[in-house]
Amino acid sequence: MPSAFGKLFGRHSFASKILKSKQAVPEEWKSCALADTPFLSIDLELTSLDTQVAKITSIGWLQGKSQQVDLSTAFYKVIRASGDLAQSPVIHGLTAKDLAQGEHIASAVEQLKTLAESHIWVLHNASLDMQVIARVADALNLPKTQITTLDTMLLEMYFLNKSQDMVKQNALTLEQCRLRHQLPSAPNHNALDDALATLTLAFSQLYQLDKVNSVTIRDLLQTKAFNVFTIGHAAVST
Repeated sequence: MPSAFGKLFGRHSFASKILKSKQAVPEEWKSCALADTPFLSIDLELTSLDTQVAKITSIGWLQGKSQQVDLSTAFYKVIRASGDLAQSPVIHGLTAKDLAQGEHIASAVEQLKTLAESHIWVLHNASLDMQVIARVADALNLPKTQITTLDTMLLEMYFLNKSQDMVKQNALTLEQCRLRHQLPSAPNHNALDDALATLTLAFSQLYQLDKVNSVTIRDLLQTKAFNVFTIGHAAVST
């Protein structure tokens, strides 16, 4: 049975296709200094790693900039879900009642899309969450939007590839990445907690690359951690 890592990073995986598509990071982001870059850290709790069937059970995000987290921007919602939820509610601490009374995904996406182009989105394993977000955007018939992301998992892979020959499969979990950066253990399986843990990991990683506040995103493109995802349909001309 293929591993989750293999599904996401194998030769025919979604991540592989995205990275090979080489959508250029927009020039306005390339020239932006890291210290001036607004980040939006996002996490989805999903019922499955199979992005074709995965349902979102909760979503959390918050903003940060210049090594500072803006807790006033914290957002968390349980998303309405039913049907086959596998073990997700148990793992994420949600009850069937919680999910039945959750918010419709359209409402959360409506708020999220206002931040699509104003921030670089930070995710741990962006390929997973962005494929689910793309599927939701298609279902909601949202207009075509390009989103620039920073993947903390790919950035950590860059660090590890420079220091060792082989990256072990479990070395890239959010928890293991945080431990290597001497960050405290973070609660998991809560979307907002994970979004915060991801953002603080990103700040630690980026500090290693820009200790004197002189680096732009262009300088970091060789890490392969910055990518562009296109979601939604083309806007209809009137």
